[in-house]
Amino acid sequence: MPDRAKHAALAQKALDAYLQEHDDIRSWCYLRTTDRIGESDLIDLVTDLLLLAEMKGYDPCEVTRKAEGHLEAEAGRKC
Repeated sequence: MPDRAKHAALAQKALDAYLQEHDDIRSWCYLRTTDRIGESDLIDLVTDLLLLAEMKGYDPCEVTRKAEGHLEAEAGRKC
């Protein structure tokens, strides 16, 4: 099984870059005091990735279904 910590670290880098580009429009987000990022930040990034997938000719709903299957296989989580 792939190293989940390495995958999480890579995802954190992608999220950090995304948030840095969107810092000016994030000011409305109310984060929990213990969090550096909010759930809405994650949702925004995933949504933008799905829009990119659609622009590249992929069905974003199919990508979502496949990602759910991948999450189940890698993390044992059923959505």
